[in-house]
Amino acid sequence: MKRYLILILFAIFFSSCGDNDKKINNIIEIEDDKEEEDGGGAEVAESQAYGADISWVTGMEKSGVKFYNEKGAETDCFALIKEMGGNTIRLRVWVNPSTDVSNGMCDKTDVVAKSKRAAALGMRLMIDFHYSDSWADPGKQNKPAAWKNHTLEQLKSDVADHTTEVLEAIKAEGVDVEWVQIGNETKDGMLWDDGRCSTNPANYAALTKAGADAARNVYPNVKVIVHINNGWAYWTPEWIVDQLKAQGAHNAYDVIGVSYYPSTLSGEKDAELLNITTWQDGNEAIASNAKNWVKKYNKKVMVVEFGYANDKLKEAQECLSDLIDKTHDIEGFEGILMWEPECHKNWNGYGLGLFTSEGKPGVAFKGK
Repeated sequence: MKRYLILILFAIFFSSCGDNDKKINNIIEIEDDKEEEDGGGAEVAESQAYGADISWVTGMEKSGVKFYNEKGAETDCFALIKEMGGNTIRLRVWVNPSTDVSNGMCDKTDVVAKSKRAAALGMRLMIDFHYSDSWADPGKQNKPAAWKNHTLEQLKSDVADHTTEVLEAIKAEGVDVEWVQIGNETKDGMLWDDGRCSTNPANYAALTKAGADAARNVYPNVKVIVHINNGWAYWTPEWIVDQLKAQGAHNAYDVIGVSYYPSTLSGEKDAELLNITTWQDGNEAIASNAKNWVKKYNKKVMVVEFGYANDKLKEAQECLSDLIDKTHDIEGFEGILMWEPECHKNWNGYGLGLFTSEGKPGVAFKGK
């Protein structure tokens, strides 16, 4: 008995002398190996965000779409994201959208309702402001109809007022917002043509700052994201953040958010130029870029959109697990969010959902 007590005391002593982290890491690695042998997936880092944008969910529910867990029991979609290992929900918001279930909804009322559902499950929350009445992306950044003829000063007020109105409505329900996107895939700015970065970089910076200031006024600790597509092509995000820095708006955001759809790399010219032909290449590029941007810009980095060909779910799982492994220990890496994974049977023509044809989750967050 005395020998056991002495051994325990020695263990406590040495753990207090700096080896504790190493011992814990060794234990985790052993447990991970066992979990992989059992066919399961290890838990991802609690501090990082893993989850999904499921903004379509209310439209899908309205259309009669059902979702099921692995046992075939009908299950709430938000709960399924949590069962997949997710801890975060991302929701887009449009200014004055139509009521169309595919290309509308996502207004303030809809976003508040979904925010409450996420919060009820203890999920973290990101709000993605498009500053449009419908889709904003690299190919289009259309102003809301109500803002169409507004001057730059009016647009700055529009952005601030809309951001404030939506976030205050969410906050009034007792829901916290951890991240806010100021614009969606703003490869060349937003609210064209006034806020097009290639021709009016100062305007884009001013609009970004207006949205960021408004978000921080409602949620002082919120992390503001600038979101750019093609996160594997380092020059695409770097160009936009360099423009913001040149215009004195480097402090307007906290996180460089990127989109990453590895199964579509074959159709990308920039991927060919960078010799990125496989998802393995793409994952390496994402990890490398993240490390470089954290150091170069002193910003956090996050994959805010991830999707994969729905007919290759096994490959999608391999890619996602590998991406988690490669980014898990990168200081300043915020996490990975899927984009509309609940889509199945090519709902609304979207073929990069990550559920099976039976409406069950087809992948899960598995990594180190």
